[in-house]
Amino acid sequence: MSPVRRLRDRATEVRGGKIPGSGGWTPYLLTLVLLVLVWMALWGSASLIVILIGLVVSAVILLLFPLPTMVFRFGVHPWRTLVLVGRFLWDVVVASIQVGWLALRPRSPQPEVTTVRLAGDSDLIEALTGLAVSLVPGSLIVDADAETRTLTIHVLDAERRTMESFGEQVLAQEQRIRLALGDESVNDSPPSPRPGGVRSPAAERGSRRGGEAR
Repeated sequence: MSPVRRLRDRATEVRGGKIPGSGGWTPYLLTLVLLVLVWMALWGSASLIVILIGLVVSAVILLLFPLPTMVFRFGVHPWRTLVLVGRFLWDVVVASIQVGWLALRPRSPQPEVTTVRLAGDSDLIEALTGLAVSLVPGSLIVDADAETRTLTIHVLDAERRTMESFGEQVLAQEQRIRLALGDESVNDSPPSPRPGGVRSPAAERGSRRGGEAR
C-alpha cells in the first residue's frame, strides 16, 4: 500500500469520513507547509536537503497523527494580512524593548495570570491567537480551553497596564487574525469582550476570600 493511500485510510479512520466543507486535502497541505517552515526554523537553514528532509518528516508526522475534521471556511485577505503582520512585528519590537528595560531596572516586575475569553468559535483562530500572544515577549499562554474559548495567559509585568487593557489587546489581535483569514462574521469595529471576557485569577481568589470573611 502506498504512503498516500495509507495516509488517506488512516485519516478516514480518525475523521470518520469526509465532511462537506472540511476542505479535503487543504488542511493537510497547509499543515505540511507550516511543519516544513518550523523544521527550517529549527535548523536555521533553507537549503534543499533541509527542505526535503522536512517534507519527509512532516509527512510521517501527518501519517502517524492525522488531523481531525476541521471545517475550512477561511481564505487569506492580502491587505489585512499585511496589517496583521505589520502590527505583530511592531508589538514584538515594542515588547522586546519593554522586557529589556525590566531586566535593567532595579525593581522586579510584577507578574500576573489572567484569562481572556475569545470572541470567535474556531479551533484554528484560537490556536493562531495563542501562538501570536506567546510569540510577543512578556506574555505566555498557560492553558487554552477549547470548550469555552478561553486563554489563560501569564503576563510578565502587570504594573505597566491593567489586565483589562491587556485582554483588549488580545481580542484585537484575534480580530486582526480573523479579518486576515477572511472571516465574514467579523467587521472592522473594535472588538467587544464576551461576558466574563477578561478575568484575573488573583482577583477571583481575593473576591472569594472577601465573601468567606463576610
